[in-house]
Amino acid sequence: MGKVVELVDRNRYDRNSATVDRHLQEEAYIMDKLSRSGAYKYVWLAKKYDDWFLDPLVGFILPEVGDLISSAAILPAFYIALTKIRSIKLAYAILIIGAIDLVVGAIPTIGDVIDAFYKANKKAARWIVGYVEKDPSVKEEVNQTVLWGTLGLVALIGLVYLFFSMIVGLFHGLFEAA
Repeated sequence: MGKVVELVDRNRYDRNSATVDRHLQEEAYIMDKLSRSGAYKYVWLAKKYDDWFLDPLVGFILPEVGDLISSAAILPAFYIALTKIRSIKLAYAILIIGAIDLVVGAIPTIGDVIDAFYKANKKAARWIVGYVEKDPSVKEEVNQTVLWGTLGLVALIGLVYLFFSMIVGLFHGLFEAA
């Protein structure tokens, strides 16, 4: 009886180790495939753009151009998340941090200082690697970004609707009085 249990346990262990080995091989294959893609090279170039503090520097010297470059730099990460990793949630989270970077960077002078600390491209590159490696902390961070980004978007839409309703009501009142 002990030999049967030992045989079953050994088979389970061998099967689990084969699954882990297969998972690691798949992960290595995906990372290798990603690292050879042109879009991935742009993601790492954008990460260096953040590392070398070029975002706030260019934004300070040429305000509109710096914000456009920063916004465009997030697009390869979005492309990889959507087409290579095939995660709509990751792509959405990358768009959220890109939008935050754009809005914050558009604030004159203060936005450039904040841009030095808020590194959306670096975060997007870390998320891509973490998603491929199935890092639970990265997935949790992406989930939180999606949650708070969606809540912020709903609040923004609500404020725009409220503002629009107030303007329509104001003009409606002005034209009725005249």
